[in-house]
Amino acid sequence: MIEVLWHGRGGQGAFTAARLLGAASSFADGSYALAFPSFGPERRGAPMRAFTKMSREPIGDRSAVSRANYVIYLDDTLLGEGWEDELLPDGKVIVNSVRSFGDPRIVAIDANGISQEILGRPIPNTALLGALCSVCDYVSADNVKRAIEGYMPAKLHEKNKRVVDAALEAVGKTRAAGVAVNTDESLKSQVIGSVSRETTKDAHFDAPASRGETVIPTLQTDALDPADFAHTTCYDGGYLVAKNAGWRNMRPVLDAGKCTGCLQCYLYCPDGCLFRPARQTADAAGTAAVAIDYDFCKGCGVCVEMCRFGALAMVPESEGDER
Repeated sequence: MIEVLWHGRGGQGAFTAARLLGAASSFADGSYALAFPSFGPERRGAPMRAFTKMSREPIGDRSAVSRANYVIYLDDTLLGEGWEDELLPDGKVIVNSVRSFGDPRIVAIDANGISQEILGRPIPNTALLGALCSVCDYVSADNVKRAIEGYMPAKLHEKNKRVVDAALEAVGKTRAAGVAVNTDESLKSQVIGSVSRETTKDAHFDAPASRGETVIPTLQTDALDPADFAHTTCYDGGYLVAKNAGWRNMRPVLDAGKCTGCLQCYLYCPDGCLFRPARQTADAAGTAAVAIDYDFCKGCGVCVEMCRFGALAMVPESEGDER
């Protein structure tokens, strides 16, 4: 059985890619496939995983994949320390990145760039499917295209098939050139926002001291010392104190002159990234009633959809600082 582990963020199409891969592999006679996601209640941009299992025999194991033949990262900020632990011997990592890695197990492809050029949006899933076809003999690009035709809306067929072809060509050129610039040891320092999977593996808490034969607790009249419970209830700050928008491809920009202060963007932002500056409202001079917190904005575009006055627009992240 061949197993594929997908790492992505909500909205990048990781589960769609996992399903398309399963469908493509099942087109071959006597082939079986299984695809399923794993994610929490978070919104767009939150890390998630998806899995694809492919076999010549019926698949009875429906558990999550912990070590895979192929591990695919739709966002290179998710490629952190310990990535080797998820890879089987002779396995390959495919990562959506413009950087080069000095490890022959890692294949990098600018999936965002390819999809942006062809689709007009940086959605890397089908580009990474094309890249997988170039390193995995189990599934062919033709069958991936058949899966696209069978499971995607008709209006997306041709462009996504072009993305697959472009990805195949890009990986072919990269492998032929044998690009290897960085050393394996430098990988740890290059990964952006890496999070160690070992962070909580060894965590443990001491069991509370025995209360002897006491069955019914007595009423405590004094305030409980936080030191007695903080070690199990208080943790280091995470998403709320660390900038977590480094993977964003598009950002909203505000035209203060068009802002009417209706606050629809403020009300509908799923992450509270639009805020009202203190004692500031829209006026005839064109001062906007809201501002955008780019440290936490994920670039989902909800605010732009809700603005009926054209005061907000999405622009490429590379152009955002110029406005």
